[in-house]
Amino acid sequence: MTRILIADDNPQNLYLLESILKAHPFEVISAKNGAEALDAALNNPPDLIIADILMPVIDGFELLRRWRADERLKHIPFIIYTATYTDPKDERFALNLGADRFIIKPQKPEVLSRIVSDILLEFQQKQSASNEPSLNETESLRQYNEVLFRKLEKKVKQLEDEVAEHRKSEERTLLANRKLALMTEVTYQDIQNKVTALRGFTELSRNSKEASDRTGFIDKQMEILETIQNLIKKTKDYLQMGTDNSRWIALEEIVDMQMSLQSQKHTVSLVCDLPGLEIYTDPLIARVFYNLIHNAIGHGEHVTRISFSCREDPIGLRLVCEDDGVGIPSDKKRQIFNRIVGGEGKFGLFFVREFLTLFGMTIQETGVPEKGARFEITIPKGAYRFINKQ
Repeated sequence: MTRILIADDNPQNLYLLESILKAHPFEVISAKNGAEALDAALNNPPDLIIADILMPVIDGFELLRRWRADERLKHIPFIIYTATYTDPKDERFALNLGADRFIIKPQKPEVLSRIVSDILLEFQQKQSASNEPSLNETESLRQYNEVLFRKLEKKVKQLEDEVAEHRKSEERTLLANRKLALMTEVTYQDIQNKVTALRGFTELSRNSKEASDRTGFIDKQMEILETIQNLIKKTKDYLQMGTDNSRWIALEEIVDMQMSLQSQKHTVSLVCDLPGLEIYTDPLIARVFYNLIHNAIGHGEHVTRISFSCREDPIGLRLVCEDDGVGIPSDKKRQIFNRIVGGEGKFGLFFVREFLTLFGMTIQETGVPEKGARFEITIPKGAYRFINKQ
C-alpha cells in the first residue's frame, strides 16, 4: 500500500487530510512539525510527503531543503499544502527548492486526491523526483530570508491594522458609554422631577373638595404622565446612538420628511437647497432635523419660512438651518443646547448637539436677534459627498 507522510501543526488539518487520503486508500503517517516528519521519513521513507509551511521547530521550507539534500529522500515527491504562504513569490521559492506541487488550502477532497494520484503516477514512470532544486545553498538561504521577512512584514502590518481598529472600537465604545451614562443621569433627574410634581397634584386632588378642582388636578397629572412617556420614548432614541448603523443618508429626503411630520397647525414654508448632499451617519440624524424644525416652529413666534442650505469651506461642509422668526437673544445663545432641569426634558437642541458630537460634527447658533435663528452644522471632510451635483 502506498505510504504518505503528512506534516501540519494543526490537529484539525491533520485529521481532515488523513481522512481524505485514507478514503482512497493510502496508508497515512502524521507528524506535528517538520522535525517529526524528517525523523519519520529517515526511519521509514514514505512514497510521498504533504507538508504545511508554517510549523514549529522546522518549517515547511526548511524541511523541503533538507529533504532534497538527503540521498535517501531526495527522489521522493514533495507537496507543499499551505493556507498562510499564498504569495506567488512564496510559490516560486518553494518550486525552486524542489517542491513538486504548491497547493493553496483548502482544496476539495476529490481535487486533492487527484493531484496526489497524478504525482505518484509521474514518479512511478520516471523513478525520480519531478522537480529538482534549482538553488544553491547561498541563494536558497537568501530567498528563504526574503520570504520570512516578507511574511513578518505582512504580519506586522496586519497586527498594526488590528490594533488600530481595536483602538478605534474602544474609542467609539468609550464615547458611546459616556453619552449613555449622561443620558441615564438626565432621564433619571427629569423623570424624578415629574414624579415629584405628580405626587403633589395627586395629594391636591385627594384633598380637594370641589369636583372642578379635582378635574383640573387630574388633567395636570395626565399631562405629566404624557411628558414622562415622551421622555422615555426620546431616551430610547438616544440609546440607539450606542449602536453603529452608519450609512450614507440623503439629506433633502430626510428634511422634507421631518417637515411633514410636524403639527399641521402652522403655515410655515420649507426651502431645502441641499441637492445631492449625503452624509455618512446614523439614520437617527432624522431626529436632529425634526428637532431643529420643531424648535423653529415652536419658539420662533412669527416664523413663516425655514430654509436649509450648505457651503463648503477649508474645514469641510457648513450646513445651515435658518428661519425668519424672533431669533435668539445674545445672552441666551450659550444656553440653548443645555438641558434645563424641570422642563420637558429639553431634549430637542440638547439631543441635537449630543448626537452631532457623537458623530464628529459640531453645531452653533449664529443668528441675529430679532431677525431669526440660524444654526450652522459643521461636517468634516470625508463624512459628506454630493451625488449628481450639477
